[in-house]
Amino acid sequence: MLALLLAACGDHGAARLDATEPDAAPDAARPVGFLDGSCQGQAGKPRVLVYTYENLWRHMSNLYARQALLDMCTTRGFNVSSSNDPHVFNTAQLAGFDVVVFAVTSGAGIDDAGKHDFEAWVRGGGGVVGFEAAAATEPAWSFYVENLGAAFATHPPKLYDGVVRMEPVSHPITDGLPPIALLEQWYVFQQRPEQVPGLTVLMTLDEDTLPGDFPPELKLGYHAYGWAQERFGGRTFYTALGDNPDTFADPTVVELTGRAIEWAAHQR
Repeated sequence: MLALLLAACGDHGAARLDATEPDAAPDAARPVGFLDGSCQGQAGKPRVLVYTYENLWRHMSNLYARQALLDMCTTRGFNVSSSNDPHVFNTAQLAGFDVVVFAVTSGAGIDDAGKHDFEAWVRGGGGVVGFEAAAATEPAWSFYVENLGAAFATHPPKLYDGVVRMEPVSHPITDGLPPIALLEQWYVFQQRPEQVPGLTVLMTLDEDTLPGDFPPELKLGYHAYGWAQERFGGRTFYTALGDNPDTFADPTVVELTGRAIEWAAHQR
């Protein structure tokens, strides 16, 4: 197992940058992004960039997500690199990856040139996988939000036990997976994901499994918790799981993650 290279801060510290729409061609002279971890898997397996940048909140879990993905060099043969540098979003570096994982990222940090290059990469078939606060990442960038599928609205003030169930729809990511019982934060979104055109809901929070002190105003009846879409040329999967670091040690979540990456890379 590779050692973690980054230090974790407190769970939720406040900081934020403004984001704007990409409206300029990329600057060939801009910096190249720094990679803080890398491991080699097997030739022909997905080439994965794990992006961990945060400046809105700070999650211990994004380091655990990063490590779980680096471990997939061994367990699934993936070729994985990681970075918390927004400059990694440039045409030259993105060309070396099949999938970008927004591993519990938050806030805005990608510049206009990076947005331009990332959008072109997705429209050219690049895959995206997002966890938890990926839905609170680049919130003013409409392409990113629409490609992810829905934006974060709120969550309860603490973690609660609950069960996520796979929807009765056949999909390569979730086929045959069991329900997942977890202690999590349980997001609510600005949109109803099941009403977003093109989204296929794959996972839902079973609200009947929540404890009695769960805030009733955050119960939705039908509570989408993971979905997939192919609206913009590439394949995207998102789940709001991931606030609790222990989530990334759950074997079903690890399998779900591996399958999501393979699907996003057109290998499942």
